[in-house]
Amino acid sequence: MNLKVLALSVILSTLGFAPVAQAENESDLQRLRTTNRCPECDLRGANLQQFDLRGADLFKAQLQGANLRGVDLRSANLNQANLYKADLTQANLAAANLFDANLRNTILERADLREADLSQADLAQVNLIKANLRDASLVSTNLSESYLNQANLENADLRQAFLFNSDLEAANLTRANLLGADLRRANLDRAALESANLTATILADTNIDRAELSQTILKGTVLQGTDLAPVVCVVSNVVNCVISPASKQAEDLFFQPEIENPR
Repeated sequence: MNLKVLALSVILSTLGFAPVAQAENESDLQRLRTTNRCPECDLRGANLQQFDLRGADLFKAQLQGANLRGVDLRSANLNQANLYKADLTQANLAAANLFDANLRNTILERADLREADLSQADLAQVNLIKANLRDASLVSTNLSESYLNQANLENADLRQAFLFNSDLEAANLTRANLLGADLRRANLDRAALESANLTATILADTNIDRAELSQTILKGTVLQGTDLAPVVCVVSNVVNCVISPASKQAEDLFFQPEIENPR
């Protein structure tokens, strides 16, 4: 950065104005602005709020701490990009490619991630409150200790996903595929799991009994330390269950009073 640009940045900062864009490598920033292609670029700390990044090629780009609030990134290629601690609040990432990307500690509150590919990505400790992840691919994704309160995960593919200690309060997981996913100690209070696939899912030490279950597949589900364990063990021969007194709420989820047939 030359002295004139540096001086202008200092003046703007003093007056309370942030520069439109600032990055470690100004040539990379200019390249992105003119071509919408910047694979492996250094854009750390850049303010990209004024950029239109629809379909942008940011393969393996370094975007740590970047400001992408409200930015249009529909169908962008962020495969293996590093977005550690980036701010993507209300960003549009519909159909974006985020395969194997580093999104640890990012802010994705109210972001649009419909049909996005987040397979094998690292989303540990991420803020996804009220984010829209409908039809998204999250196969083998790390979502441990993330906030997914009121997030829309309808029909999302979460096979083998890691959701240890994540907060899914009031999240919509209708028809989601959670085959083999690990949800140990997750908060499922008022989560909608109607018609979801929980085959071989690890739900140990969760409050699954407080979720909305209807036509939910629980075959082979691990339920140690939950109020559903004794009931489901009897109903579906689930393995690895711990038999303990069932709560009345858990019983009501699976047992309906028998109605005698009139003779």
